[in-house]
Amino acid sequence: MNQDKAMVRELVERIEGVVGTHFELEIKGHHHKKTLVVEVDFDLDPNGSHFSRAKLESIENTFETVIREENSEVVSKLKIVGRASRSTDKSADTTTGPGATSTKGAPANLRSSPN
Repeated sequence: MNQDKAMVRELVERIEGVVGTHFELEIKGHHHKKTLVVEVDFDLDPNGSHFSRAKLESIENTFETVIREENSEVVSKLKIVGRASRSTDKSADTTTGPGATSTKGAPANLRSSPN
């Protein structure tokens, strides 16, 4: 595995339909929340012709398994966005973990380094 990326990113990026991943940080005072953002190339609208529930479940299951087994990486949420949604902010936000909240619309400049 590539040592430049967290294990969770490496494994999620192997899933068909995933085109990229990055981390976003939400900082409120002394509290930090780290979100794994997964960019996909398929439709996130359940009524869309290119929607894939199986791919979404695979991403979520991989995220949950790695986070549960890898104690060194503290990631509180999973956010899945469509490829075209970067500019229009039409995203599916899947939150995981205790106290997880949406970061929909969070500024892109709060992203952490790609590790």
